[in-house]
Amino acid sequence: MTSLDPHAVASGWLEGFQNAAAAADVDAFVKLFLPTSWLRDLLCFQWDVKSLGGHDSLKAYLSETVDDRTRLARAGLHDVRIEASSTLGPPAAFPLPSDPTKQGVQGAFEFGLTSPPASGRGFFRVVQNPNGEWKALAVFLTLEDIKGHEEPRGRPPGLFPDLSTYEEVKAKELAAIDQDPTVLIIGGGQTGMMCAARLRKLGVRALIIDKNPTVAHVWRNRYPNLTTQTSAHHCSMAYQPWPTTYPNYIGKDKVADFLEFYAKAQDLRIWQSSTTEGPPIYDEDKKCWKVTVNRDGQKVYMEPRHIILAAGNGPAKFPKVEGMSDFAGSVYHSDDHRGAAPFAGKRVVVVGSGNAAHDLCIDFVAKGASSITMVQRSPTCVVSANTVDKVLFGTTYNEKYAIQDSDFLSNSMPPALAMKMAVGGGTARLKGMDKDLFDGLTNAGYQLTWELTPGGGEVGLIGYVLARMTAGTMLDRGCGKLIIDGKVKVKSGEIAKFEKDSVVFDDGSKAEADVVVYATGYLPLTENIKAVFGESILDRIGTQMEGLDDGGEMRKGYRPTGQPGFWLVMGPFPSARYFSKILVRRPAC
Repeated sequence: MTSLDPHAVASGWLEGFQNAAAAADVDAFVKLFLPTSWLRDLLCFQWDVKSLGGHDSLKAYLSETVDDRTRLARAGLHDVRIEASSTLGPPAAFPLPSDPTKQGVQGAFEFGLTSPPASGRGFFRVVQNPNGEWKALAVFLTLEDIKGHEEPRGRPPGLFPDLSTYEEVKAKELAAIDQDPTVLIIGGGQTGMMCAARLRKLGVRALIIDKNPTVAHVWRNRYPNLTTQTSAHHCSMAYQPWPTTYPNYIGKDKVADFLEFYAKAQDLRIWQSSTTEGPPIYDEDKKCWKVTVNRDGQKVYMEPRHIILAAGNGPAKFPKVEGMSDFAGSVYHSDDHRGAAPFAGKRVVVVGSGNAAHDLCIDFVAKGASSITMVQRSPTCVVSANTVDKVLFGTTYNEKYAIQDSDFLSNSMPPALAMKMAVGGGTARLKGMDKDLFDGLTNAGYQLTWELTPGGGEVGLIGYVLARMTAGTMLDRGCGKLIIDGKVKVKSGEIAKFEKDSVVFDDGSKAEADVVVYATGYLPLTENIKAVFGESILDRIGTQMEGLDDGGEMRKGYRPTGQPGFWLVMGPFPSARYFSKILVRRPAC
């Protein structure tokens, strides 16, 4: 048996890749891929995010005429070379998902682009076809820096030719932002702050406005046992990871403290207690927005070229149910939960079975509620924290990798291919790791699913993360055992009506209750968009913001929305951290 030389395989395949790109030979380029392979393109062949599967789609895309040339010819991809300097290391073998006894080769590479003049970074996964030829299973291409607009990589000197102090220079920067922001960011959470930090690195004047009185107000005012739901490395902030002394799952107040420091450390300009007054109006001739901001009671007029909406979810989804006003106890949404201590000895009903319900049930058990019933309205996709630690945080987001390399590696897999691989066996492998948990939950009456739609295939956690931003999931960090042990009862169905001291379910059964908490998620993002811009903007951008396009990419997030100068940013820490970089690389900023 001939031993596999990953470096030789990588060099040979990349040489063919370079030659086909240099000749702008679409047919030769496509032949480097398996018939069922995928290409993920982030800003290299067009100013958008695109994933394509199969020879026909790839050929059609690269053959499209742009500025009198094919898309492949116009990009001018050149100077392809194995990446030698990242923490990911050299090309390496990996076991094939379909047959772990066989191996493919994967690795990172670098390249140049002609139009625009830029540097890029790529990742390939190649396997042997039946003829023994190495063909791409998946290729990822992303624009890194536009020449002349490179992001500074090193530490700034902090010394200035005119002998100014750092504080004087910063004051001038902030004053310039106040007077004439190029980008207005609405929403000052971690997503908005990372976008602003990215823009500041490129010298773009970015102003954040936030309706709350303090930085990290939303984190500070959530329920006491809220933590980051994934590992500290996975939840890093752009340019500024959490200190290594922080726990793996970081409590809400510690997150808030860090975000306050982040805003200062990154020299971000944030106007608190500030909102737009009236809908912003886009001036087609001047290519800018006309915006009036109410800054803590003072009206300020500005004309930014771009507006980024970083307002998170839509408003809380809080249904009105018959008899609710007659209920003698407390009824509220999980957003308003400030801790379970006042409800010691009380009978509690939590409506919902996802992550927020998970946290609330743990809180009520810990603080001595006399009974807790979780109302599960539909089956939930569950995975244990231990399994996620082993599969994701122990591999892709292992702290041996710099966070930028972890993000690059994570995003190198085209989303639709990742979901296809999950359906083909990846989800089954994860389910096997959590078999005891799932058996116990099922026996306790908790309904499980790994399908986004009935019969659509078990895409598992990755499908829910990509398509629903984790809605409908429970990352189990303790509530599963409470359900199995009977400390949290599970009731399937809906609350049909309230009575004075109980709730009545849609099957006619009752549960006595002193407090009912709706952990029922949020309305669509369109509600926030309409609140800021008015309903007419939906005529240009459509009404579907969330979800995935045909290639498995986010439908609107970090991509052109259909309205010039208007951008939507969304998702958890890793999405904001990585795709904020993709967003600000666009030359329009």
